[in-house]
Amino acid sequence: MNPSIESVETKRLIIRRMTETDLLDFLAYQTHPKVLRYMPFEALTQERAVQFLARQAVIEIDSVGGYIVFAIYHVGDAKMVGEVSINILPKTQSKGEIGWSLHPNYQGRGYATEAAQVLLSYGFRHHNLHRITSICDTRNTASYMLMERLGMRREGHFKQSQLIQGAWQDEYIYALLIEEWLFQQSIITDK
Repeated sequence: MNPSIESVETKRLIIRRMTETDLLDFLAYQTHPKVLRYMPFEALTQERAVQFLARQAVIEIDSVGGYIVFAIYHVGDAKMVGEVSINILPKTQSKGEIGWSLHPNYQGRGYATEAAQVLLSYGFRHHNLHRITSICDTRNTASYMLMERLGMRREGHFKQSQLIQGAWQDEYIYALLIEEWLFQQSIITDK
C-alpha cells in the first residue's frame, strides 16, 4: 500500500477507493437505522451520497492532511458492505483518527477489525504517524471493543460531548502510538 492507496486485499475483503458504482451498497448501510443510532448526522440523500462518492474517488492526502473513506468490499458476496476512514492531520502534528461503519448484516464477523488493521498500517507505515485515535458513543459496545482488539487504549470519557438524534451522548476516545503498534506487529510476526 502506498500513500495514495488504491486497494489492499485481506483474507475476506478488499479495502479500496470508493467509486460511484458503490452508490446502492453505500446507501444501504448509510441509511440503516442500526447504523445511524450512534451517528451525529442524518441519513444521506441519494444526491449527497453521489457527491460524496465522487469526491472520495479522487481525494488524496497531502502535507496539510486529509480525510479519506475507503470501501470495505466483501469478496465472497461481491459487494461493498461498509467503510473505514482515516483523517490525517497536517504532517507537522503526525496524528490521525480512524473510524468505520458496517452494514448490520456484516457486523460481528471480524470484517471491521480486518479493515481497521489495514488503516492502522496505512497511517503508521505510509504516513509515518506518531499517534492514531478513534472515538465512539459510549453505548456502542461493539465499536469500543473493536478498538480494544486493535490494541488501542481508552484515554478518555467525554461527558455529553456529541448531540445524537436530539440527545447529548458521552464518547470514549481510544489511542495507539506507533511504538505500541510496532510492538504488536513484532509479536504477530514472531508467532
